Amino acid sequence: MENFKEISLKEAITLINQKESVLNDEIIPELKAFYDVAGKIVLYSGETNLENLIVGNDIVLVNGDLNVADVIEDCDKVDSSLLIVLGNVNCKNLITLSSMSFTGDLNATNVILGDSLCDYVLNVGGNIVTKTILDYGHCIIAEGIITATDIFSTNAVEDENGVIEQNMERDELIKEISEDDEELESLSKTITYIKNGGEVFKIS
Repeated sequence: MENFKEISLKEAITLINQKESVLNDEIIPELKAFYDVAGKIVLYSGETNLENLIVGNDIVLVNGDLNVADVIEDCDKVDSSLLIVLGNVNCKNLITLSSMSFTGDLNATNVILGDSLCDYVLNVGGNIVTKTILDYGHCIIAEGIITATDIFSTNAVEDENGVIEQNMERDELIKEISEDDEELESLSKTITYIKNGGEVFKIS
């Protein structure tokens, strides 16, 4: 792909600074920390359209809007990963177990799932719009407004108005994403359910 190439840390920082986002003071130190481990940054230039985006060891930087037809997912075969988008993000499903920063808005038409023992953050410079948020222990922060129909949360979902209270209890989660013998959510079952096209998360 012509818009896909490896770039240096210095080039990445220059692109981020040109964006002048409210997130820059957080993005750049995190980029440097991840680069010390990963040692490689891959860049998508301009508006990027993909079927799926799976982020692994390489840091992924998108300089423009990112449109993904199905799933954005991180931590592929690694304990932590980094995705930075200098623009808006549109997808069906977003699964994050590590760090993501989007300078624009995030629109996930189906679900946002986060789990990292609250070690990492999904950081959005604009608004978040989605049908369902499943916060299994992950910081989800929007500088703008979060709009979601159903939210299951450990009190780590915040927008410009503060912490957003959940409106979906653990015992309301469907059996396809909960443990059989306990009233606990199951990360692996939830990921499998989402990837298989699941769109209903709350018992009706």
